[in-house]
Amino acid sequence: MKFWWLTDSARLAAEKAAVEALARGESWFEFERWRFHEGSLSAEGVLSAHGQRYQVRLVYPDQYPEVPAWVEPQDEVRWTTHQYGNGTLCLELRPDNWIPGATGVDVLRSAYNLLDIEDPLGKGEVRAPSAHDVGELQAYGWGANPVLIGSGCATRIRAGTAIGVQALRWMASADVWPIMIHDEADQRGARRVPGPDIDSWRFTVPVYVSDEAPPPAGEFDRTTLVRAAGLDPVTAAAVEASSAGVVIFKGAELDVFHLTADGGTSRRRVFILPDEDGLRSSRPAEVEAKRVTIVGAGSVGSKIAESLLRSGAHRQTLVDGDVMLPGNLERHALDWRDIGFRKVHGLKRRLLGIVPGADVKVIDVNLNWQRSAKTHAWQVEAVAESDVIVDATGDPATALFLAAIADANGRAFVLVEVFEGGLGALIATAIPSRDPPFVEGRATFLAWCDEQGVKPPEAGPRRYEMLAEDGTPVAADDAAVTMTAGHAARVILDILDGNPAPIDSAWLLLGYRKAWLFDGHCHTIRLNVGERGLRPPIADNPEARSFAFALIQELLGEGSAGG
Repeated sequence: MKFWWLTDSARLAAEKAAVEALARGESWFEFERWRFHEGSLSAEGVLSAHGQRYQVRLVYPDQYPEVPAWVEPQDEVRWTTHQYGNGTLCLELRPDNWIPGATGVDVLRSAYNLLDIEDPLGKGEVRAPSAHDVGELQAYGWGANPVLIGSGCATRIRAGTAIGVQALRWMASADVWPIMIHDEADQRGARRVPGPDIDSWRFTVPVYVSDEAPPPAGEFDRTTLVRAAGLDPVTAAAVEASSAGVVIFKGAELDVFHLTADGGTSRRRVFILPDEDGLRSSRPAEVEAKRVTIVGAGSVGSKIAESLLRSGAHRQTLVDGDVMLPGNLERHALDWRDIGFRKVHGLKRRLLGIVPGADVKVIDVNLNWQRSAKTHAWQVEAVAESDVIVDATGDPATALFLAAIADANGRAFVLVEVFEGGLGALIATAIPSRDPPFVEGRATFLAWCDEQGVKPPEAGPRRYEMLAEDGTPVAADDAAVTMTAGHAARVILDILDGNPAPIDSAWLLLGYRKAWLFDGHCHTIRLNVGERGLRPPIADNPEARSFAFALIQELLGEGSAGG
């Protein structure tokens, strides 16, 4: 939590004074009280329009003023079509056009304007115009029949200490039909065996463990197999009737039989696998506990997410409202199985298919879309809770917004941008304790470009495309995207590991071919955008801070009384 009312008490004092002055100066607003409602500072009062009284609540979210305040009815009631359900009013000031210089009073005025135009509790004959412009799409060989067992699980089965032994069978093609044996101990790790999934033709089948020595070589019918296994009558009957399952004979070497659908049995070849959980990621547990938010699940963002996951960064939040379409397949980590779905949901399925125990959260809208300010505040709060915030959108406005959120919450920020045409890429880092805010670093970068006598690479008619000197379109291919994602993942992992790149490499310009300022492939320019200077302390207002704490105590008192 940011606790803006505590960290920026001067802004709190200004907001408090402005709201109370509005009530004294305007007849259409009556102020009632300040309070904390559902954890957010709120001002409650009455808006009057055409003789009708509307009891409203002005809510300041925790990320204020980077995200907008909103107005909602004090009770759940629907007044207008410009309202999200029975809650937040859709106003002229919204997440898609908010600026931190706007105030709660501006939001109250916008709410009054809406009610004055529509008169919902009166005649209600007029409808305020809508500004929604979200697109239609966005609105919405062996041949061995192997049995695989980890060495730890195999040891526990032999010792009789394995609990909850299960078998996962893939009804796959290529005449493989693999089966994976695992137990509860295997299921505790993030990289555990996945569960059944009909879309992947993956099913759980029962496992029966026998203490007897494995039978001699050859195939057996069910009755002979049951007799050799020495199973109790109830288990024996279950095996006789089973259409699918696995019988394991313990011994120096595990012997496994698969129960076939036709009532027969099939001896399987057993492969004991080394337990290598986390061996290839080399991430310590404290790093695996950190969260990365990736805003933009397109070609670059999807590959960053996958690389981070495979490298041990198992806690991720993915933010994107776009839909996966056939035209995305050339550069994206997803495939035809995800066409028509939102990219974040397809990407989450892919990541959980790699690490089933990963903690992957999704926000399936763009942060700059018009929507409820309340919803926007929750979503930005989720972003702000991450240890590293990554912008992979290629949108300058989104980058500046995310960088401001990161800086306000003391989080590391990483910008990843493939230059149009795939001539190179930019990876910019802003670590709050060390680097200047991103907006200052960007200004330094632009000034540096001017000194070199060039402009930053400019886009062509389409995204990821630029025009060559002869006017021919040149597109950024998958190689450019994948190289950029790999470099970005390295930068992010180094930050998570507590070993970020030196300050003189905070801004990296990566060349993939001879163009712009690059001599050719692998030409790297390390741009030093300076150090973080001393920041003027935020003005403190002890009276406003005490006022906020009094409201918190009031809230806690209400909770105790209700309990």
